[in-house]
Amino acid sequence: MECDVEDQQSTIDRPIRIGVVGAGIMGSGIAHVFALSGFEVDLFDLEDARLNEARAAIASSSDRLVASQRINAERADRALARISYRTDLADAVVRDGAVIESVVEDLEVKQRLFEQLDELCDPSVTLATNTSQFRVGRIAERCRHPERVVGMHWSNPPVLMMLVEIIRSEQTADATVDKARDLAEACGRETVLCRKDVPGFISNRLSNVLFMEALRLVDEGVADPGEVDAVARLMLGHKMGPLATLDLAGLDTALHVAEALDAAYGDGRFKPAPVLARRVAEGRLGRKSGSGFFDYL
Repeated sequence: MECDVEDQQSTIDRPIRIGVVGAGIMGSGIAHVFALSGFEVDLFDLEDARLNEARAAIASSSDRLVASQRINAERADRALARISYRTDLADAVVRDGAVIESVVEDLEVKQRLFEQLDELCDPSVTLATNTSQFRVGRIAERCRHPERVVGMHWSNPPVLMMLVEIIRSEQTADATVDKARDLAEACGRETVLCRKDVPGFISNRLSNVLFMEALRLVDEGVADPGEVDAVARLMLGHKMGPLATLDLAGLDTALHVAEALDAAYGDGRFKPAPVLARRVAEGRLGRKSGSGFFDYL
């Protein structure tokens, strides 16, 4: 069972508390993974409404895991009880042994947040970012202790995907990398290490080339979205096609990431296909809006 790691032995002291900052799709999913793995979790967001949405999403995810027999009902209930929902940042992170950021992909927002976390948390606390595009060193620029800042890029959806990409900046200490890897492995995840702090890291550079080419095939009328995704599933062995994956992640998020990567590298590899911008302008953002490249109503 993929999620059944609650009672496994680990180099991590299991009573450690995990802070997750940002209660969106990724933040709530990461919080749920840690709770399922036996950790006490503080999930922070600025608004009660976002936390209520996260609570409902985690409960729904839990029900699906039980229905698919990945976990039993008792274990699901224990995990839900381990998550505390907080709107005061200091209250959310002051007791935590590690904090994972999963807020909006805006560099200034992330830099301000890590500056706050650096002040609020003891220097022994590991600070991780789930950024999908920004260099870890840029995010940690305002920190007095950049050596304890590391990238932990979780695959979406975190509860089902088994990969966590660890990214080190030039300032990240070896002990910080080891702690991030131990935390991921304590959740039953496999890790890879991105050894250079480059935009997009390993996973997003690979996936965005596939995403943009899939979009061009649709934009040029070569195939419809279902046919493109069928090739990825039936020939490449993907569980989900690239266009369904984009719908899941959010087309607005995908456009933002592609534009950032295109600006960072400037060689056209990641240039967004026009159809992506058109869908976003139309408000067709994927699952969260009910329609993207596929309909979900």
